[in-house]
Amino acid sequence: MNSEKPNFFNQDEYISSMSGVFHDMDETQEILAKKKTRYTKGANEIIEKVQQQFLENWRQEEIDKALDARDKNRFMALTGEGWEKQL
Repeated sequence: MNSEKPNFFNQDEYISSMSGVFHDMDETQEILAKKKTRYTKGANEIIEKVQQQFLENWRQEEIDKALDARDKNRFMALTGEGWEKQL
């Protein structure tokens, strides 16, 4: 019964798809090994947004900790100008 089923496995397609995976892995390692990477303007904007969101989330956590600890100086530092330096 199994001999009646056609064999859909195509070795050439499999090998070419796997070589693409290995090529992508090599490119990834090359990018990670570079000291500097050039990004497009759009990528830079996204990176900046993500970094800013991370800082704001971290700031909010630190504000909550300062409120829980009733640390007025820390709270004022985190809610005033230059709060990035306080993190």
